Amino acid sequence: MTRRRWEVFVAIAMGLALAFVGFDLLNGPVRDLETTVVLALLAPLGQRSSGLPNHVFQVLPTDHPAFRAELTPYCSSLISLLALAAIALFVLHGSLPRRVFALGAAMLLVLMANVLRVTGSLLVGYAFGDRTLVLFHDWAGTLFALAYTMGGFFLMLFLLLPSASARIPRAARVSDVL
Repeated sequence: MTRRRWEVFVAIAMGLALAFVGFDLLNGPVRDLETTVVLALLAPLGQRSSGLPNHVFQVLPTDHPAFRAELTPYCSSLISLLALAAIALFVLHGSLPRRVFALGAAMLLVLMANVLRVTGSLLVGYAFGDRTLVLFHDWAGTLFALAYTMGGFFLMLFLLLPSASARIPRAARVSDVL
């Protein structure tokens, strides 16, 4: 086996280990954080809701029957966060501090967007009932999750790639001429 193939094999193995161990260790804490932030966003909107054990929202709309919605492990942003971490740590190159900064920014974007997705799903449930919440979550929420995961990845790449002015030789820069 060539050195490059060995490096790729090790990177894949480390990425998979990060994914499985990270999911096992962080599943509960990330969902706790997301549940807390969603409830904090709903409170000032006057929506009657509360958190129950196991990441369950109890929703009490005034115009529809009450319902419960669970923030399952697959509704959490954790899978996207771990994928971005594996890419940043084991696929991309560059200085580690720069990769960690770009990863942190991307993770913050993904986490905030997922909280907004879950909050939006619950607000749709308040307005139109639990069946509409499920429909919104499954269709619009899935597209939104794809978009914010890709957005986080593109943000990470944007922060890692050198700027266009850094690639232009100093003598050829227009700003130096003017």
